[in-house]
Amino acid sequence: MINNMKRILQLLILTTLLIGCGKSGIESAESNELMNNQPATDKIDKDLRKLIKEANLRFRTKDNQEAYSLIKNSLKGYGAYISEENTFNYSNRTGFDLTLRVPAERFDSLLNFIVANVNIKELDNKSTQIKDVTEEFIDIQARIKIKKESEQKLSDLLKQAKNLSETLEIQKQLTDLRADIESIEGRLKYLTDQVNYSTIRISFYENIKYSKRFFGDFWDALKDGWQVFLHLITLLTYLWVVILVFFLIRWGYKYYKREYKEKNKNNAA
Repeated sequence: MINNMKRILQLLILTTLLIGCGKSGIESAESNELMNNQPATDKIDKDLRKLIKEANLRFRTKDNQEAYSLIKNSLKGYGAYISEENTFNYSNRTGFDLTLRVPAERFDSLLNFIVANVNIKELDNKSTQIKDVTEEFIDIQARIKIKKESEQKLSDLLKQAKNLSETLEIQKQLTDLRADIESIEGRLKYLTDQVNYSTIRISFYENIKYSKRFFGDFWDALKDGWQVFLHLITLLTYLWVVILVFFLIRWGYKYYKREYKEKNKNNAA
């Protein structure tokens, strides 16, 4: 029993050292970079940098459908696609909200094409953002490499386990380590997608003159008025008992008043 406890303790110490060595490896690399007084990302070739590009474009146009068709028909030539599409219809304007994904190398070309060719009556906003994630890319790749090396060493230890307690302990360590690896790889996959495909968010609209809506609003008002009339008739139907009682009371009051006057007249005679 004591030997088993010692062996488990040794395994825990070993796995801790493996993970600790991985972290110290990254810290050592970072310290070497600081000693050189030059960040690691500064040493990377410009073409190898990992950049996330985004743009926002908002404008008023004369014809929504014309603008929408021009944008949609141009996407295929740039290898782009619409990832999200919404329409809005307010009392004074209608329009589209589009989210485009385009290969990073064609980001500027597509954006410039849209601005130059869409019939823009008024440009409300045009902005671009570029985020450098090269350093995060390098860090994630290093972490994945170290953790996979630790995973391999734990797998080798698992084959050497002598009893159930050792097996369960190593399997627990492996499960936690693999969960970390999957989480980090998910982040790397997301960053890769954002780097490879840039995002362009476009919102455009056209103002609606009330003269164009007058007949529609007039017809809607007629239909709504008819519905109100029908609701009123229905309400009166529900209240037929109250209406009947009201007329009976009124008739009774008039009858009583007429009889009272005739009685007083007879008495006076």
